[in-house]
Amino acid sequence: MSFGVAVLLGLIQGLTEFLPVSSSGHLALAQALIPGFSQPGVVFDAMLHVGTAGAVVWSERREIRRWLGSPSGRRLLGLLVAGTAATAVVAFPVRSLAEAAFTRPGLVGAALVVTGMVVGLARWLPGGSRGEAGTGWRQAALVGLAQGVAVFPGLSRSGVTIVTGLGAGLDRTWAARFSFLLGVPAIAGVAVLEVIGERHALAAAGLDYWAACLVGAVAAFVAGAVALRIVVSTLSSRVFHRFSWYCLPLGILVIVLVWVVP
Repeated sequence: MSFGVAVLLGLIQGLTEFLPVSSSGHLALAQALIPGFSQPGVVFDAMLHVGTAGAVVWSERREIRRWLGSPSGRRLLGLLVAGTAATAVVAFPVRSLAEAAFTRPGLVGAALVVTGMVVGLARWLPGGSRGEAGTGWRQAALVGLAQGVAVFPGLSRSGVTIVTGLGAGLDRTWAARFSFLLGVPAIAGVAVLEVIGERHALAAAGLDYWAACLVGAVAAFVAGAVALRIVVSTLSSRVFHRFSWYCLPLGILVIVLVWVVP
């Protein structure tokens, strides 16, 4: 894999991870268009997600310092554990099916249509008044379950979890921030599992492959930091639902190209 391809895919991942348009879906479609692209399992994709998880940590660095050692921090950690456990309950049983879907553009297109419909619901979900202190185990578990469903490429993790948070009564800004924070342990867990599962193939790939992963992750980190700001601003201005106008036509176009056009 060339560094140019790694940077391109990293930018795609970073720009689409937090926007409700499905980064995994865009990666799957982009990789299908790159001649000869291959990777052990989805290790490269996992490394790109680690880059965007780093963008979340960087964006929340001041809050993380405040949380460390404080009662509110311990409480938030408990909520993240509860949400991550709920994610695992849904995601692990379907993990192999989700990985197989990466090579099925038609399924990705169908999932993008579903994402568009889900994100469109944000227009009628004003959210509630629950901020950090008002978020309980029920809300954390609901968002975690939604995150587990979004393991399939084409289903936007940020879109599904934010809309679920709004429906659970979280206020608009905190729904986005909690979604981003909840993604960090899930991404880290997937990355570790992928590296362990594909360790023999990775050893054969050599240092050049790891260098490409690093370059892609850095590109994803930079682009992700920009996308984070965009999402928060769109939620505040109540135009978040308009991303459905992008997902729906794109998903339909992919379906037509794969299943209708000979």
